[in-house]
Amino acid sequence: MDILIPPAAKKCKTTALDEDTFGIKAILSDEYKTEIRLIKVHSSQLESKQQLQIVIEELAQKLPHFQHLKRVHDSNVLICPTADIEDTLEQHLKLHKISDKVLAALCRKVNVVEVPASWAKLRTQYEQMIRYWPCKFHPDKYAESLHNGSNFTASQRVYHKRMAHLLRNLSKDVCDGQPVGICVDPRQPSIVAIAAAGNSSGSSSHQHCVMWLVDHVARSQRGGAWPSPLSFVEDVGQATRTLRGMPQTYYDYLRGHEASRDLLCGAELPRCGEPSSVNDDLQAGNLAKYGPYLCTGYDVYLLREPCLMCAMALVHSRVRRIFFLELSRNGALASTFQLHAVKELNHHYEVFQFTTA
Repeated sequence: MDILIPPAAKKCKTTALDEDTFGIKAILSDEYKTEIRLIKVHSSQLESKQQLQIVIEELAQKLPHFQHLKRVHDSNVLICPTADIEDTLEQHLKLHKISDKVLAALCRKVNVVEVPASWAKLRTQYEQMIRYWPCKFHPDKYAESLHNGSNFTASQRVYHKRMAHLLRNLSKDVCDGQPVGICVDPRQPSIVAIAAAGNSSGSSSHQHCVMWLVDHVARSQRGGAWPSPLSFVEDVGQATRTLRGMPQTYYDYLRGHEASRDLLCGAELPRCGEPSSVNDDLQAGNLAKYGPYLCTGYDVYLLREPCLMCAMALVHSRVRRIFFLELSRNGALASTFQLHAVKELNHHYEVFQFTTA
C-alpha cells in the first residue's frame, strides 16, 4: 500500500443521524397514558367453591361491576366500589336485594383492596394492573404501534419529514413567518392544497390558516366560498387531476426548489357514477370508493397546532390525520384540549406532532 495515498474519506452520517432523531409522536387520549388509576373496593374471602359459585352468579346479576377485572382471586371476590356504600356494606347489599344466604357469605370476612379503575388499553398498563388484581386484556396492535411510534413505514416517515420541512420553508420564504397548512391525498401521496394565514390585509379574525386550507380544498372540488387575493393554478386541457387548490405562488415555489420539485401535486377530480370497490381502511376506503368529498381521507400538515375553531372545522371536513410542528397557546389538540378524544363527536381523526424537523 502506498503510504503517500491519503485514506478514503469517511462517509458523512449526518443524514442517517438526522433521520434517527426525527420523531413523530401520536397525541393519544388520557386512556392511553401509562399511569393507571386505582379505586378502593370492598371484597370478601369465601370459604368454599360451592359458595363461590352461588355468590358470583348473584353478584353478576345484581351488582355487575368490574367488567375489566377477574371477579375472583384466591377465593376473594370483589363486591362493589367502596365509594358506592353510603352506610354499611350489609345495608348496601340489602338495598340491591342480595339473598340472605349470599349476604351472610359476603359479610363474614370483608376487606378493602385497591384495584385498577378501568380497562387496560396498552400492554404496559396491563402489566402494571396485574400487580394489584388479575385483569382482562385484549391486545390492540395498532394502538401499541401508535404508542411506541412504529406505525409508519420508513418511506412514510421520509414523506412526513419532507412535509415538516416544507411547512417551515414556505412559512419562512413565502409567508413572512405566518402559519402554513398543506392538505395531502395520502394514496399517492399528492399535495391537494396549500394555504397560509393572513392571505390579505383585510382577512377577518376567523380566517385562520386551517379555514383557508379547507376553502382551497373546496376549490379543487369546484367549490370554495371565500374571495382570495391569490391567483390559483389553472388546469390545462382534459386533466385527470386538478391543481385548482394550489395558489400559483406556492406551486411556483415547489417547482422552483430542488428539495420539493419532485413532490406530486394535484387532487382527484370529483366523480360521477357508481362507487368503486375497495378493501382499504374506512377513511382511505371512502376516498378510494367515492372520490373526493370535503377532506375525507386526506392528511393535513400544519405548522402550528390549530385552535378549537379550526380543529372543529377539520372534524366537519372529515380529515383522516393531522400532523403539526409547533404547539400553540390556544391549541385544541394537545396544549389546552384534545378535541379528537371527545367520544361524542361523529368523526375522529388521528393527531401527530413532529418532535424534530
